[in-house]
Amino acid sequence: MTKNLPYDRAQRVADEIHHIITAACYNKLLDPRLKGVEITYVKMTKDLQTARIYYHMRGLSEKEHLKAKKGLESAAGFLKKLISEEMKLRYTPAIEFFYDEAVDVEEKIDSIMSKKGGA
Repeated sequence: MTKNLPYDRAQRVADEIHHIITAACYNKLLDPRLKGVEITYVKMTKDLQTARIYYHMRGLSEKEHLKAKKGLESAAGFLKKLISEEMKLRYTPAIEFFYDEAVDVEEKIDSIMSKKGGA
């Protein structure tokens, strides 16, 4: 019966983790490496053991992206603690961070399309 639901438990957990981590980035994490970081989405494994967190930073170099990833990784323990305090899960998921290149690709496509439309 639950297999037919369009919105499964993993997605609900991912949405709640997204909310918790986004709030923490704006209010609780003071690391200067995280300035301008936006959490774009969270994807959970089906067994709820791993949260893959995708982030983006606008207009910064690859070096800045790597600094931000290191900042997020250094805050992973704190973020896991927040998740465990705010959610009632049997296990707190492991956290992995990935740079979300989709936003950059989208901006490039928009730029190309606006140039074509203006020509």
